[in-house]
Parts: sequence; structure tokens; C-alpha cells
Amino acid sequence: MRPYMGQIIANQSLRERLCSDILNGSLAHAYIIEGVKGSGKHTLALLSAAALACEKKNDKNLPFPCSECPACRKILRELSPDVITVGCDGKATMGVDSVRFLREDVFVVPNELENKVYIIEDADKMTPQAQNAFLLTLEEPPSYAVFFLLCENAAALLETIRSRAPILRTEPIARELIDEYISRTDRRAAQMKISAPSDYAQLLMSAENGIGRALELLEPKTLAPILEQRNLAKDFVYIAIDRPENEAALTLISKFSSKRDKLSGELTLIYTALRDLILTKKSDNAPLCFYESRDAAIELCEKVSLGELIRLSEAVWTASDRISRNANVKLTLMTLLSEAEII
Repeated sequence: MRPYMGQIIANQSLRERLCSDILNGSLAHAYIIEGVKGSGKHTLALLSAAALACEKKNDKNLPFPCSECPACRKILRELSPDVITVGCDGKATMGVDSVRFLREDVFVVPNELENKVYIIEDADKMTPQAQNAFLLTLEEPPSYAVFFLLCENAAALLETIRSRAPILRTEPIARELIDEYISRTDRRAAQMKISAPSDYAQLLMSAENGIGRALELLEPKTLAPILEQRNLAKDFVYIAIDRPENEAALTLISKFSSKRDKLSGELTLIYTALRDLILTKKSDNAPLCFYESRDAAIELCEKVSLGELIRLSEAVWTASDRISRNANVKLTLMTLLSEAEII
């Protein structure tokens, strides 16, 4: 069978859908590609642009796109003037200025290719004003223009935009595939897998089923705070279950962040850890989202009842809800430790 976008791990049905649309001449003028960060959205869009321009698209003995012809090579190296990426440029949102550039540029005919492809990163971060401005272009684009709107949450886009572009969702990538890919293609991953297997396993658990995110976490400065948060979650669960001296509980409080956003993430991670233990209590084969070692999860489960785990998770969920409602941070943490019967 001819490989379609074979450079991508997983997302087979999505790859086949886009390649089929291109080969059959039925490609829509716009697609929304939704998925977690690092799940291959940008690569899918880039390879789709290459497939559109591939000079060997009719050679069924070659992969599609071929990645060898001049057009493919230029696009995949992100050097083509006819494949334009628009994003937030480090800002929290994408404003009207970015869309204004796009609206002006779209009516400039392609330089080298038959199509002009726009890859809009973080499309769900467009402000309502920017989305409304973009809608004018999306409603009546030039025949050569193709848009890929990449986002984590398509629901954040206006209904008028969603109604004009099919929504394609990336598939979660199994941790085994992420491990195989990054340890084969990135020397840092191969070295970490041998020299720091525990950190490497936690990296895989934190990658959110995305290769891009896993590659980001190979940077020590990026991984360090993640490991710190995970250790905090493990300490909380261990203390809540094992009940050591109160001094350990009071030390635990000092480890939590005083910033609401970060604290909310810490509580979410603890809730995820408790979720793992609850599922492990019910089934030895339950998929784990937090614990990299099933044996460690089972060992903790044997020390506590299912009812106690549920009570702990409810206490954490309540604390998280209080933080979202702007409750006092220190008081919320003290209440959590009390409701969890840690102090």
C-alpha cells in the first residue's frame, strides 16, 4: 500500500483523509485540525502543503508526498514563499493585526506553486474581533488559497468559522510509539533513557500523548519544573495514605505554589494521581495517566481502601474548585490537609 504522509507517527485515518482529498481534487479550502500540543498538527498541515505541490504525486510507487522533489523539499524545510505560518508571536492572543496581514497577503497570487497555503497556529487564541475579521476572508477566499487552522480547542472558534471548515482531530499517540520515535531520532532521549530511566519514564508520562511535547521536555529547563510538580503530587498522596508525623505535612504546605494558576496545575496533577489509584484499585490493567510504575501504584493501593481514595480525590477536587473561585490560597491548602486528614 502506498504510504501516505509516512513521516508522521500515528494519525493514520487523518493522513489518509487529507491525502485522499488532495488526490481526488476534493480538498476543502479550509480545515480545522484540533489536538493537544505536540500531537502533529503543524506537521500534518506542512505535509498536506507538500502533498498539494508534490511533483511526483501520480507515481504510486513513491510515498505521498514524495519528500524528494524540489517543491516537497522546499516546503518541508519551511522555505517556500507560498506556505505561510501565522501565529501569536509569543502573545497570549492573536489580534486583528495578524489577520489583517493575512487578508492582504491572500490576494497576492502564489510565487512558485499552484496553491497558497496558510497555517494558522493557535487559531483558538484569536480574539473574537480577529475571528470576525478572518471570517470575511474565509467566506470568499481566492481559489488557490488553502487554510489550516490549528488549535487545541475548536469550541473556542466562532460557530460561523466552524461551519465553514471540517474539523479533523488528531489521535493520542501511545507512549510506546513516542518512546520508540524520540529515542531513535534524538540523542538526548537515547542518553536519558539509559542514564536517568526514572526521569525518562516521567517525561513520557508528561508528554500528553504528543511527540512534540516529549521533544520539548527533553530540555532540562522545561522538564525540571514538571518533575518538581510530579514529586509534589507523589509526596501528597504518600503522606495522605501513609500518615507520617505532622512535620512532614507542614513541610508539604511550603512546597505548594502561592500562584493560583500554578497551584491549580499542582492540584490537578494530584487529582490525576488519585484517579490512577482508584482505577488500579478496581482493575490491575487500568491505563495509568500519572504513575510511570504500575507496581508503585499497586503498592499504594494495598495500603488504603477504595472509599478512602475517593474521599481524598473529592477533597482535592473541592480545593481546586475553591482556588478557581478566588478563595484564599493558604486557607484553602490548610482546609485541604484537614479534609484529607493529613493534619
